[in-house]
Amino acid sequence: MFITQISVYLENVRGTLRSLTGILAAAGIDMLGLSVADTTNFGIARIVVREKDSSAAIDALTGAGYMAMKNLVLCAAVPNKPAGLDSVLAVVDEQNLFIEYMYSFNYSIEGNALMILRLTSKDMDNETIVKTLIENGVRLLSQEEVNAL
Repeated sequence: MFITQISVYLENVRGTLRSLTGILAAAGIDMLGLSVADTTNFGIARIVVREKDSSAAIDALTGAGYMAMKNLVLCAAVPNKPAGLDSVLAVVDEQNLFIEYMYSFNYSIEGNALMILRLTSKDMDNETIVKTLIENGVRLLSQEEVNAL
């Protein structure tokens, strides 16, 4: 139930993000989701693309000198109404999961906003985290569903 995310380390200087988006544009890769976080010295762009484009995106970025890697995240369908996100975060909290980071996705489906979640647990492996969320009513999208957006 995991989807692929690409993390790209960016030098914290003017124009770096634009360079990254230009590389992906030139390669014909559509970004479905994007989050940018920064520190004093560098930033991290987290990008979601369709699975068929993930290797080409990594190749284009590393070929241009960026450090880029794939990792796995969850894409949760969050009811797009008051308390919708709170209901998902309640499950995360009740199951003693930790949010490393999260960001919203550029799409919505069936009245649900989409959120990307990177979760960890001291007591559960990734597959158990997925099972626990689903058992507690959190709808997770598969890579195939994200590819179809």
